[in-house]
Amino acid sequence: MSERIVPSSVDPSGTFPPARPAARPGHVRATGLLLAAGATAWAVSTVIVGDRIKDGIHDLDTITGMVFVAGLLAFVRLVSATRGAGDGWTRIIPHGLLVVLAGAFLLNALSFGYARHDDFPLPLMILDACWPLGQLGMLVLGVVIAVKGRYRGAVRWLPLLAGAWFPVTVIADLTGGSVVSVYVSAAWLLGVHAHLGVRLAARPTL
Repeated sequence: MSERIVPSSVDPSGTFPPARPAARPGHVRATGLLLAAGATAWAVSTVIVGDRIKDGIHDLDTITGMVFVAGLLAFVRLVSATRGAGDGWTRIIPHGLLVVLAGAFLLNALSFGYARHDDFPLPLMILDACWPLGQLGMLVLGVVIAVKGRYRGAVRWLPLLAGAWFPVTVIADLTGGSVVSVYVSAAWLLGVHAHLGVRLAARPTL
């Protein structure tokens, strides 16, 4: 009696797709809490400082801005770890974004002691580009997350809305002035970024 091995009918090719890494609930919850705390802190700070931010650098805005970026870094790291941006070339998007956001965090950390952005030396002026580039990168990441559909429910779409924060605030500033943009920015941070963070903390499954 002879025996032979026949490929399974479940996977006739005999190969199996790579498993997507599962997110640890504790990791997701911590990421959500940091994201929510950072967005809330910076939203409150922007209202307190108001349009005076255009006159110079304020320590409250700088410190809370660092907490906000720390929350973004944690979220992007989570996306990278769970392959939320897909398995193809789009996987490099979170990695590049981590570098740019780290530059934005470093800029804030090095800006203490300067009264205005115009006082920055050339290296800090170059590093200053990381803030808008990081926010535009968040928009690109949000689009990719929505298209790939690795996450379900609101978590699939909220990163896209979070990435829209930068263009929305720019439009608000151009159309309504700096005072309007301050409140639009704060409302967006609370309604989108903090909302996403609370969802991740409350239901740490992706």
